[in-house]
Amino acid sequence: MKILPRLLLLAGLAVSALAHAERLPVLKQIDLPHPYYFREMYLPQLTSGPSSLAWSPDSRELIYSMAGSLWRQTATTGAGAAQQLTTDSYDYQPDWSPDGRWVIYSSYRNDAMELWILELATGIARPLLANGAVNVEPRFSPDGTRIVFVSTLYNRRFHIFTADFNAGAIAHVERLTGEHKSELRRYYYSAFDHE
Repeated sequence: MKILPRLLLLAGLAVSALAHAERLPVLKQIDLPHPYYFREMYLPQLTSGPSSLAWSPDSRELIYSMAGSLWRQTATTGAGAAQQLTTDSYDYQPDWSPDGRWVIYSSYRNDAMELWILELATGIARPLLANGAVNVEPRFSPDGTRIVFVSTLYNRRFHIFTADFNAGAIAHVERLTGEHKSELRRYYYSAFDHE
């Protein structure tokens, strides 16, 4: 008689463990009424092949994301093997600086998408912007003195930000886009615009 209650208890614990192991449909730093769509459609996804390509300033090489790491490869005919640049995190959306010295990218760490910088000559990667928000789509300005990126830093909604860039560091982070609440009823997305 005591076996049935124990089996029911074990079954309940197994169901509870499965429910807790499920991944969150969207990061907590994103303010949305419905969590579906954003992780699958906007946030970087793990790929088994190359994605999110960035050309070198001389157009002879590529850096791309594949299987959660950044890779570097010559883009000429008969190109050699790719060189893995990053490990131990999920790295995506690289952009090569106009002077060829730096690569900026989004890195998934501690349940946030942080901006990281990689110095190609030394192979040293370090955080560039670690604010606990979702920071994606980093790009250098044509002269390499500024960056632009999209972030949920302000009000957990995606806005466009810029920052000054100098010698692998940023300063003067500034939000470019304002808040706009739509008069229309939006079932799937927030009433607030996301850039």
